[in-house]
Amino acid sequence: MVRTALIALAVIVALSVFLVTRPVPPPPTPPQGVRLENVHLTLYPEQDPKARWEFSAAEVEQDPGTREARVSGLQTGQRYVENTLELRLFAPVVTIDRQDNLRLPYAKVEILKGCYSVQLGAAGQSPVTIDQRQGFKAPSVLITSPTIQVDGVNFTSDFGIQNPSWNVRKETFITGGEPQPCTIQGGSQ
Repeated sequence: MVRTALIALAVIVALSVFLVTRPVPPPPTPPQGVRLENVHLTLYPEQDPKARWEFSAAEVEQDPGTREARVSGLQTGQRYVENTLELRLFAPVVTIDRQDNLRLPYAKVEILKGCYSVQLGAAGQSPVTIDQRQGFKAPSVLITSPTIQVDGVNFTSDFGIQNPSWNVRKETFITGGEPQPCTIQGGSQ
């Protein structure tokens, strides 16, 4: 009987040593976020409750670490204020930060009221920021409309280009004669 107990004890000790010396499995990897394809995304900025952004894109990736969403393959980007389309956004990639502001490598914006076509930044320059409270901030700008053409740097402006600030490289006002028609779909002067 003592002999059986000693054999059982030896088996238990050997099994315990075997289990203790086994490698510990690695901890589970942290969540990698969410990746969605063929997405229609609506953004309701907390800083501008009257506005909403609507995006259609090939892909949206959400990073839980930075709390940023990366919208790539942008097919449409539109900003509405109180259900009225205010502007269209064209960019290769849009990053939405935790304050709902947009960061882009460069962008083209069509502002319907005033018929403005605005080229913000360029490849190789610092990123463009669209702040939900203040509007646009870009390293360079090219604004065209039926009445004005402006090429500048260090651009900041509200969404309607009502209070812009930039260092002008070239500015042209178009006066006299028949005004040029607005070429932006749904735009007005």
